[in-house]
Amino acid sequence: MSRETYYDVLGAPHTSTADDLKRAYRRALRSSHPDVGGSADSFRRVQEAWAVLSDAASRAEYDRLHLPQASARARGETRGERSSSRRAAREPAANATATPTFATTHGHPGGFSRARYLDISREWMLSPQPPTAPAKPPRIPHEHDRFLHMWGVVCLQLLVPFTLGFIGLVLLLGLQGTLTSLPLDVVWSPEFLVPAAGAVAAVVFLVAFLCGGVIATMRLGTSPARAEVRRVRARNRELYAKLQAEHRIAMQEFVHDFERRPVNPTAFFRSPYSPDSVEVAPMAARIELARALTQEQIAVALKRLSAEFTVWHDVRVGDWGAYASHLAVGPQGLFLIEPLSERPRLVGSGLDQLADAIGVAGLTGILFVDLDPAAVNAPPAKLGDRPVLSWRVGPHRLAPMLGGGIYGIERGEPWEVRQLVERVGRRVAFA
Repeated sequence: MSRETYYDVLGAPHTSTADDLKRAYRRALRSSHPDVGGSADSFRRVQEAWAVLSDAASRAEYDRLHLPQASARARGETRGERSSSRRAAREPAANATATPTFATTHGHPGGFSRARYLDISREWMLSPQPPTAPAKPPRIPHEHDRFLHMWGVVCLQLLVPFTLGFIGLVLLLGLQGTLTSLPLDVVWSPEFLVPAAGAVAAVVFLVAFLCGGVIATMRLGTSPARAEVRRVRARNRELYAKLQAEHRIAMQEFVHDFERRPVNPTAFFRSPYSPDSVEVAPMAARIELARALTQEQIAVALKRLSAEFTVWHDVRVGDWGAYASHLAVGPQGLFLIEPLSERPRLVGSGLDQLADAIGVAGLTGILFVDLDPAAVNAPPAKLGDRPVLSWRVGPHRLAPMLGGGIYGIERGEPWEVRQLVERVGRRVAFA
């Protein structure tokens, strides 16, 4: 069985012109794309074939190596001339130029975001659901429960000494005869002593109850638990207000998208990436598609890097699932390449989680790609809890900046770069 050639991959004869090859490449690209039923391997194979056959010099070299008879007949060579040309090809020419080499790439740039675009759009077309209103934060009953408990405890603590003290005071005054003008035999009689004791108990309990409430209020006013409850309540109110504002914005987007939603989504399912389909897709899906297109443009720019670089597209790293649009390992270390719109996601602890997931002390640098052609390359700035240098560059400056070397960053030894490539390769998983 003959081996499949790049012409077979594109579905074009080896005698095709450059325009015929381009048309065949576009047909093969559409039919092999994973979103329309193709496989990732066939999609990659089509891209490899086009990368070789799109350039006249590399196509001639490929024909010479894989299609010697066809290339000789196309040139009208005889058998002796073909032998001479093979000998000349084996001998190094003095004026020959080196074949350009490219970076080793892994993954499908924008694949995760494109899958998200399709999932969100399909769910929206089949059963649109309005955004759910945020739930109110749970009430914190700790303050009231603690106050009542403390009030009861303090009241009981005060009741016993107050009762004993009041009874002792009454007895002392009664024995001295200053409390009442009645004789002692009348004072100590049950008819007088029982009502007097009840009144004394009521007065003592009322005093202890009021004092216990005052003391419990004073204690709670200065207790750390009450201050913590107030902080939690204030934080919950701020969070709830933020969620309500986001819900109002999401509701406005839902109403706007629902007005443009087609009654019959068949056309959308038939061609989800056509301009008309993208126009009627919900806002969340269009954001995912824009992210995918940006990542694909960045991947095209990174393809121009030399063979010293290894690039991973659209990956998650480690058990935490830290996401990275592009990771590039080169002579100067490990770089993270992200669209400029992803900067808010990385301002917090995202960089530290990514470095820990890879198993390195930190990233060498971050390159934020701005697709605006009028944007000016911003000077380096520090980002993250463990400060990492970051740059904002345009896509046309991405490969020259990494390939030419960044000033101030030392180049590692080849064995260090190989170890870093192996470490990243073991830790990443494609999103």
